[in-house]
Amino acid sequence: MSSESKVRLYNRILSTRDELAVDDVKRMSDELQHRVMGMEEYRTALRVGLYAAFRNEVRTERLFVEGDKYRKEIYFPAVDEERGGLSYFRVINLEELLPGEEGFRQPTAKQSRLRDLGTLGALIVPGVAFDLSGKRMGFGKGFYDACLKGYGGKRIALAYDFQVVPALPAGSFERLIDWIVTERRVIRCGSCGR
Repeated sequence: MSSESKVRLYNRILSTRDELAVDDVKRMSDELQHRVMGMEEYRTALRVGLYAAFRNEVRTERLFVEGDKYRKEIYFPAVDEERGGLSYFRVINLEELLPGEEGFRQPTAKQSRLRDLGTLGALIVPGVAFDLSGKRMGFGKGFYDACLKGYGGKRIALAYDFQVVPALPAGSFERLIDWIVTERRVIRCGSCGR
């Protein structure tokens, strides 16, 4: 596929996501989070990296509340201007997440910064599209791609079912995801080997 096809796919999926009704986002996000909580990869993780949903992304609040109930340490990413990329910070209360420059809610430097991403048992990430082999199409800035490349634990993507395609267009996508969880299914990507 040409790069024009990548742009078309990107625009089509984001347009579909942006058109979701608030009630549908809540319903599908609740179902999806319920599926994640049933996964051994999530249940056994003592430390979990989450994200704060932006616009109509899959919500993660229920994972935060349930994780806190089971005494998991929960970390959220913030853009690290100095290092270039993402740094994760421990979050005790969702009110600690404040809008950044682009409107994404993220922790401030007041929280405790995670020194070693490898200490997270599971890393939960968003994206625009995913394919069945575990390739991920992000928003184009490469923050999560860089983070995922250096992470050796369980990589779980949250997506609405329409965000999962059989194969992403040819390009520089790498297989970065072990599991994709949608409101309809849990997909184990490829052989989960890296």
